[in-house]
Amino acid sequence: MQAAGVILSGIPGCGKTKLASVFARSTGLPHRIVHCSDLFFSDHGKSESQLIECFANPTESNKWVLVLEDIDVLAGTQRLDTVEARMLSLLLDCIDTTEAFVVGTTNMLTIVPEEIRRPGRLNTVVDLHLPDAESRAAVLKIMLRNFSKLARADDDILRIAQKAHGFSAADLQSLCMHAFIEHQGDTTADDLVSAVKTISPSALSSFQSKIPHVLFSDIFGMESTISRIRALVLEPIQCSERYREMHVEPPRGALVHGPPGSGKTMLCCAMANELAVNTIWVDASQIRSMVVGESEQAIADLFAQARKSAPCILLFDHIDALAPRRGSSHSSENTGDRIVTSLLVEMDGFSSQTHTLHSALGVFVLAVTSRPHIVDPALLRPGRLDVHIGLGLPTEKQRGEILAGIMARMPAAADVCNSADNICELVERTEGCTGADLENLCREAALSALRKDISSEKVCATPVKTFHSVHLLSIDAIISFGTGEKCDTLMRMPLGMWSKLHRLTWATYFSLMFPVPANYAVPVFMLLFRLLWKNSVAAWGKPFAGEAARAALHRL
Repeated sequence: MQAAGVILSGIPGCGKTKLASVFARSTGLPHRIVHCSDLFFSDHGKSESQLIECFANPTESNKWVLVLEDIDVLAGTQRLDTVEARMLSLLLDCIDTTEAFVVGTTNMLTIVPEEIRRPGRLNTVVDLHLPDAESRAAVLKIMLRNFSKLARADDDILRIAQKAHGFSAADLQSLCMHAFIEHQGDTTADDLVSAVKTISPSALSSFQSKIPHVLFSDIFGMESTISRIRALVLEPIQCSERYREMHVEPPRGALVHGPPGSGKTMLCCAMANELAVNTIWVDASQIRSMVVGESEQAIADLFAQARKSAPCILLFDHIDALAPRRGSSHSSENTGDRIVTSLLVEMDGFSSQTHTLHSALGVFVLAVTSRPHIVDPALLRPGRLDVHIGLGLPTEKQRGEILAGIMARMPAAADVCNSADNICELVERTEGCTGADLENLCREAALSALRKDISSEKVCATPVKTFHSVHLLSIDAIISFGTGEKCDTLMRMPLGMWSKLHRLTWATYFSLMFPVPANYAVPVFMLLFRLLWKNSVAAWGKPFAGEAARAALHRL
């Protein structure tokens, strides 16, 4: 059975309409180009008559070409009393009876019904996109043929194409036009490379593709972790061909886990910026939907778009909210289990219609969580999230590097930046603080200096120490008032833990169902915490009492 036509599918701007018109002219046959959206009218019966007129042979020739742009507009609905349903039925009859070779274009192939794509009709589907740098370089060479400095610079054109990941033909044309207007025609390869950083692919316009510009050089106290990331993630991806020559597949994903404030998201942003490829930021909590089937469809669309924009990084923040352990959901529809299953299928690449052994390798999944024990184990196996990177609380040496790095970027006085004693004292007094706590300490110290004198230009050591000491003195006074004595052990608790304890104390006070005077709420809770501390010392010993008490406090 001979096919009656073909469907050209692809993202907007990939060149579907241009290819269809060039094909129609190259055949030498009479041709007609019709925009399907122009066939609909408010008058009853006029839309059907326009569609019949489109399939009328323009000449006496037996063969001719008909191009239907945006054929998905004629997809119809399930209701039989609508204009779209009548247009779809009429379209199928016209395709079966016409002598024309029909070329349809669409950027939403999933909407086109199976009746149109069955054998004997438009059963051939051609997916258009620019999969590699060589294809983009060929397009750029045509567009830059009138640029005197770039017309014959094949190496420069290839370098630009390698930077323009996921760019469609329309995006490349916009890139050339932007560089030409900005530099008044005197455009060089470096100008185009700089323009690539400011223009994002149109295919990623519906997703959050902009991430904070953070590099490894902006992260302090993680040299060993960064070295491990370079060896386990960056080098296998950047030199993937070398790995495949050794019959070793590069990793497909990585999981970064650690306590809140340890720098997981910042580290992932730095990884994406170091790789310099397209990045889609996904908030896992926004993927879940109350409507049955919408979450699975959102995941499928997300991975489909990432494959079209490959190489691409999918950065899942709070992956534990999207992929918890199966069996933990108590809903009647088992929405959580279906979402996890869809995510596993997409990561394996089996949902792609053109599945090959390397079909999913153009998409790298980067997941972030502070609760790795909640994530489904099937997601953590090799072949999916291969690399696991754990971040803990910074050590004494790392706290010193973090404080020195943060203060170096602040307009700090010499007694802060150059005094090792001040840094060491802060390091000792911030045991158990995360990187976010240390950054907040320096920020609050700067705000304290501005509150005292708005004309202050530098932060000296006194506001930093004062900000730290005010919290300790206030806690000391509370404990003395509640227990009648000081507790030196509690005084050594880190600043970040006291901040959390203070917030938790007042949250407990306001959540009580019976009235409690404000001057008793804080001392009573502090007394309970001291009992918790004594029990921790008795059960775990002094070296582990702090961690046990902190864990119990987090459980509260």
